Amino acid sequence: MRLTVVIRVIIGAALLACSVETPGRSPETSATSQEQSRSVDRSINPYLVAEESTVKITISTAEDEYTRSGVIVGDGHFVVTYAPVTADPSHKVQVTQVASTLVTDGSIIYVNEIFDLALIYSTDELGPPVEISQSMPELGEGLIIGDFLLLGGETVTATRYSTVAGFEFDGLVIRFDGIAGSGNIGGPALNKMGQLVGIVAHGLGEGESGSVFSPETFKYGLAEELVKYTETITADGLRFGLDLIGIPAYVTKPSDWMILAGFGYFDVRAPETSGNNQDVLSNGYKVLGILNADSSVGETVEVVLNRLITEFGDAFERVPEFVIPSPHGFEKCELLVTINEYSQTAFERRGYVIPGGWVSDPGLYTGFCVGIVKDKKVVAFAESYEVDDIVHANGLFDKISLEQ
Repeated sequence: MRLTVVIRVIIGAALLACSVETPGRSPETSATSQEQSRSVDRSINPYLVAEESTVKITISTAEDEYTRSGVIVGDGHFVVTYAPVTADPSHKVQVTQVASTLVTDGSIIYVNEIFDLALIYSTDELGPPVEISQSMPELGEGLIIGDFLLLGGETVTATRYSTVAGFEFDGLVIRFDGIAGSGNIGGPALNKMGQLVGIVAHGLGEGESGSVFSPETFKYGLAEELVKYTETITADGLRFGLDLIGIPAYVTKPSDWMILAGFGYFDVRAPETSGNNQDVLSNGYKVLGILNADSSVGETVEVVLNRLITEFGDAFERVPEFVIPSPHGFEKCELLVTINEYSQTAFERRGYVIPGGWVSDPGLYTGFCVGIVKDKKVVAFAESYEVDDIVHANGLFDKISLEQ
């Protein structure tokens, strides 16, 4: 898989505050098929999740004080919020647990300047972290917006019901309608199963639509910063535990390799050596990754793997003459080779086993392995033009393992 940062997305995000609403686009993925692909306990009350995971953020600068909502992520010590004002580690931050009114000090550890998303750390545990959705919502799907209100000097949790009104920039931005309070900025937008589908970036005025940054925006640096809190040094490189981004696994990164991380997604990739255009893969291209599958409760490992392969259509072909040694904790693997160029965005792949964007060129080998840990279906993948990198016992898959 290859990530290409499209210039128009960056420009569009920078101009989001003055953007007008665009018509919604929806790929040919039915609501029924997407509902069947999800593996969340339907008994979860999304309004309770919103109440428990929403916090009030107060950022004090030398010139002013700003208040907004945030949402608890990771292991309960981290918060993501929308911070369009200039924010840096020197600013004083206070986090209020809205459901309990407990106030604790926090610190800004990362700010994404493209989307103005800030990651805040607190030494105190703030509450249960929200689960991140592995798929984007459907057009017209209901959203629960978590925020806070100030009534009589007291802070209380409020939730608002809205619906998805449209998408922009291949789903990086989700438009919603309905009624939302002034305290919703930076707070969570949840689906009916209590999963986070985005961070509220702009609230509502009369006749306007609000906007949400989808979790795909976390792949532009925020999730990587979170993962770095787990790194340990080994003889083979840096070893990362991925629990903070929702994956019960470990990956070892060679020292000169790069990272791409999102919530429910992580990969390490060899540095490209050819100097070719970014749309042409070098012969030295190698990627090892792991992600949470978007699957239903009843699906077996074999069913998930077969569905994953089928969703690539005629772009991939099985290579049965090679056997992949299963990485530690995984149950079933399959080797494929790309025979037709493949390119789809995360928006187009909603409801798929692998819901994120995917790009592959002819001649590239890809190994997929599926396992189950902590009731989650997890997919590991390795890509290379050299088949031995994937099928050899000491190949790419040797750097990955599931928690036991």
